[in-house]
Amino acid sequence: MYLTQREERALEGEYGEALEIAYRVLVATGRLANAKRLVPIKWAHVSGVSYLTIGEYGLDFLRKISKSRGTKFKVFTTVNPCGMDLENWDALGIPADYAEKQLKIIACYEKLGIANSFTCVPFQSYRVPRHGTHIAWAESSAAIYANSILGLKTNRESAVSALASALTGKTVYSDLHLERNRKPSKGIRVSLKRSLTGSVDYGVLGYFAGKQVNGVIGFSGIRQIKDIAETKALCAAIGTVGSSGMFVLGRTGETIDFTEKEYEETLADLSDSETGEAVVFGCPQMTMEELYNLSKAVNGKHFRKRCIVFCSSKVYELAKSRGYAKIIEGSGATFVRDACADFTPLISSLKVGSVITDSAKGAHYMKRVHGVKIALKDTKEILSECAT
Repeated sequence: MYLTQREERALEGEYGEALEIAYRVLVATGRLANAKRLVPIKWAHVSGVSYLTIGEYGLDFLRKISKSRGTKFKVFTTVNPCGMDLENWDALGIPADYAEKQLKIIACYEKLGIANSFTCVPFQSYRVPRHGTHIAWAESSAAIYANSILGLKTNRESAVSALASALTGKTVYSDLHLERNRKPSKGIRVSLKRSLTGSVDYGVLGYFAGKQVNGVIGFSGIRQIKDIAETKALCAAIGTVGSSGMFVLGRTGETIDFTEKEYEETLADLSDSETGEAVVFGCPQMTMEELYNLSKAVNGKHFRKRCIVFCSSKVYELAKSRGYAKIIEGSGATFVRDACADFTPLISSLKVGSVITDSAKGAHYMKRVHGVKIALKDTKEILSECAT
């Protein structure tokens, strides 16, 4: 793989240990992908923020990187949600020892120069670059959204490779960065007797498709998806169970049918409870459009069960200024800001055996991480059952 003279010097440690490690990661990744060079990026999105996912080894690694002389991120860099609400963790029952570790992780990232985003939907809060711009995003649902909806170019980066790209301002020029690789490898033909609608329908479709196709997915038999909740659910579910980094709408060559049979089997795989003891919204985190719709739906109602709503602080403050947050909080729901619904001690601290949610991704991870049963239902059904 070709490196410039400056890249070679960085690889040899001339500019400090952090850059040496970063270029070692990129070169190793590039060789595995048969890449010919690196390409500059405009935006990096880094995962590996929750202490629940990276643990002590990850914290030690971040300490080492952030203490390396003169080390700063070279490009605009956002980060994934962490494992707790940074302001209200104590009131929400997060253990103090966990909070201490989590804050140390954030301190490392702040030293490196992050935007305090703590979101898995970075396209919601920041200006999106022009079509075709190269970026390096580690959050799988956001990477798929970037490629499929925004027309940006990114591979599904790991936590370490995205960190390396943030430090260098470059990524490996391979896979979905190349136009020839952005064509569908296999198709999913939706053959239902009804139209797909809502985040559960699109989450179930994405969960099925992600298991079937490793490359770019071609969907046929569905309309243009305009609702952000539906699109977000589709991207998140694809990324949860497969390696695909992009989808397109339209016919393709080899296709797999998605009929009522596949829908019901996939839903049964995700949902193993008739109801839930607590309600969880926001996996991926809720957008402004979703909070607006939720505020309309719950206005004048009150939740009969504990309801947790996950979003970023930036989105929460905007929702608060527009009055959406007040209505949702007035219904008895609790906002959890800057945290991930899956990788947080909060779900376990609720001490419930089952959760009701509208998220296929949340259903997958909450079952596995927290050992709860899941009732996967659309928002309208959840509110009918849980709010009066």
